[in-house]
Amino acid sequence: MRRLLATSLASFLIAASPGCDSSGTQPPHACTLAPPQLSDWRLHTDGTVLRDELGRVVFLRGVDAGGRSKWAPYMPFEYTDFTASLGPYLDRAASWGIDAIRVPFTWAALEPTEGTHDLDWLSRYQQLLDAAWARGIWTVIDFHQDVYSESFCGDGFPSWTIPNAPPPHHDCPQWEFEYFGDADVQHAFDAFWAPGSPVQAKYLAAWDTMIAHLVDQPGVLGFEPINEPGWGTKDEGTFEATTLTDFFTRMIAHVHAAAPKSLVFVDPAGLDGISAKTSMHRPDGDFVFAPHYYPVSSRPDDVLAGFQSWAQQGAQWNVPVWVGEFGLSHTSAVARDFLTAEFQALDATGLGGACWEYSVESSLWNGETNSVVASDGTEYPDATALIRPFARAVAGSDVNQQWDPSTSTFTLSYATAPGTQGVTEIQLPKRAYPKGHTVTLSSGCWDDTSVPGRLLVQNEAGASDVTVTIAP
Repeated sequence: MRRLLATSLASFLIAASPGCDSSGTQPPHACTLAPPQLSDWRLHTDGTVLRDELGRVVFLRGVDAGGRSKWAPYMPFEYTDFTASLGPYLDRAASWGIDAIRVPFTWAALEPTEGTHDLDWLSRYQQLLDAAWARGIWTVIDFHQDVYSESFCGDGFPSWTIPNAPPPHHDCPQWEFEYFGDADVQHAFDAFWAPGSPVQAKYLAAWDTMIAHLVDQPGVLGFEPINEPGWGTKDEGTFEATTLTDFFTRMIAHVHAAAPKSLVFVDPAGLDGISAKTSMHRPDGDFVFAPHYYPVSSRPDDVLAGFQSWAQQGAQWNVPVWVGEFGLSHTSAVARDFLTAEFQALDATGLGGACWEYSVESSLWNGETNSVVASDGTEYPDATALIRPFARAVAGSDVNQQWDPSTSTFTLSYATAPGTQGVTEIQLPKRAYPKGHTVTLSSGCWDDTSVPGRLLVQNEAGASDVTVTIAP
């Protein structure tokens, strides 16, 4: 039943979902809004923000379809019937209220034998992307590698790119140290980065295949050329400042030649995720900076500084920042608070990001325990950090948003452009308010029924500022 609460401010009204009183009439500030109709799902960069074709500022919050994607059958969930398992996987993600998924693919999945593409795998990959967009979730295509290949207890590059490759395996709990102590891993990267590298030429051909299949795939925002690139035997800082910067300049141009409307996500070396600093120079071209963040400290109070550092890097380069990975093992006693603090840090800095990771798996890749769900899909406590409102697309500027998990209160404020009456969209997962929610709006009207899982807001003509608050 609708409850109306009078306030002392005439411009404010608090109204509980679903947007009309018990007589069926709509109270002031509740209205019926048509959801914005966009001809293109793609986004474009504008300085440090992402915008849609209506000019609205877009915020990406999501997860990585992670660890289980690193070995056959190269999907983020186990299945005997792919279609039957895909629906529940993405329905669960949609119930959290996220709007983006970073979807890893390994070159070994696409081209297990040199010159032969696994089109069955690619078809399943495209079905996953389709199903995500059917739920309003954008996707980022991530060429994923860790310590080069499954032959080195990692993932990514096919074994046929390695002379005398060892058998694939994924049973190395300290796999990341191979970047420093495994000469075979280092030499594989040296061969890849070498001028005129035949492996890099074949890598580009693999990317050309992926882009040709996915450039017009609905919901796909763009392509990430390589995850956490290794530096081989070179000094890591020098490698970033020279070889890696030059590589991304070429890759940005290469991708945009085939997909001019797609975003390119630039990921620095993995060590940068610890320090939240990079030795890279700004690559030429239009791109989104996509670093990671895995600080040594697991104190929730310490995480904001790292996101602020990445925001400063984005401001220096005048590019948007998408923190492509962050998170903590679900076995940690502070996992939920830590992940909550990280999403709050995204709000505070205005960055986008995805937590690592969301897999449904009974066998763990190298023993990692970062998935927010168990092998049967049961959510670990840290998954609740994902269930929160946030601004999806804002018809305004100077955006500020904040989620207080202790009171389940979300506040969004923004300035409107003169004469603008665009519709702002807020992700509003039902699970955040199982007993219903209230809305406080300073100007205009709101609609929480036209698009399930979202609140639409339209400001009044002439209003300069809008504030909306959602609470139980």
